[in-house]
Amino acid sequence: MSKTRTYLVVPAAVVGLSLVLAGCAGDTTGGSTETYPSKAVTVLMPYAAGGPSDLTARSVSSCLTDVLGEAFVVENKAGGSGAVAMQELASAKPDGYTLGLGTAGTLIMTPMVNTLAYSLDDFTPIGVMAENPTLIVVGEESPYESAEEFFAAAEKHPGTLTIGVPGASSPAAIELQRLRNKYGVDVVAVPASGNAEMTTSLLGGHVDALFINDHPDVDSRIDEGTFRALAATTSQRLRWLPELPTLAELGYTDLVNATSIFGLFGPRDLPTPIATALESALEACMTDATVLEQLGENLVPEEFQGGVVLGESLAETQAVYRPILER
Repeated sequence: MSKTRTYLVVPAAVVGLSLVLAGCAGDTTGGSTETYPSKAVTVLMPYAAGGPSDLTARSVSSCLTDVLGEAFVVENKAGGSGAVAMQELASAKPDGYTLGLGTAGTLIMTPMVNTLAYSLDDFTPIGVMAENPTLIVVGEESPYESAEEFFAAAEKHPGTLTIGVPGASSPAAIELQRLRNKYGVDVVAVPASGNAEMTTSLLGGHVDALFINDHPDVDSRIDEGTFRALAATTSQRLRWLPELPTLAELGYTDLVNATSIFGLFGPRDLPTPIATALESALEACMTDATVLEQLGENLVPEEFQGGVVLGESLAETQAVYRPILER
């Protein structure tokens, strides 16, 4: 790519920002001045190393290091469907030195289906780092040439077709519940630990289809023919798969929540000046040439979405999923 590294022209208000944090740094004399960041920042990753979320966290953290002048260090804390890392983030001091990658799964689904000490309200959204669309794919030997054929078979033989999903409480799994509840299409979700296990299941003939996060490996399989893409779960067609219809086009108009959003979050009550500085730096990173090259078009959002938009989006998703998950 030919874009220049955007952070070289980030306003001085972002780089080395001097913040007046009255009452936020243990000061009892009416106010204190602290340059943020003045030491390394930990970025908690709720999943194991490898995969799109880990790539996102590491690429963006490297850029934030360059923009803000202190190290942003990714720390993988897998476990509990993301609960281990999110609980640590929720419990962290709101000083900007502990951040984390959050998703709808870790922030909404996991606390709804488990008894945990945190909820969506315990975090400060900073901005979207990446969006990972989800595709419905079948194998090359599948009898289904299109999504219409697949769903027609599912309607004719309810509860017989199986679809691999990345976890029982993932957005993809919940969207399949909504497909059954709202549209009467009954397919069986088969949870897996991630894309690798899902791919093995499909190629081995153990499931009929996958609800899988798109990434270069998936696109390579589509190109070579071992995967046949039937539909995307985005609201608009994907620019790199322009011939692929969306579920919305096929009549399932509101099944658009399976796209994985990787957001940057701090603990609740993160001081506004720190949140603003982080959001500005993140926005710069989302047009940085190195970040764009590392993430690729599958992950980079069309437009930057800051903390307010991210928070509103997750609140809407929570409102949709609550009646399903809290039964």
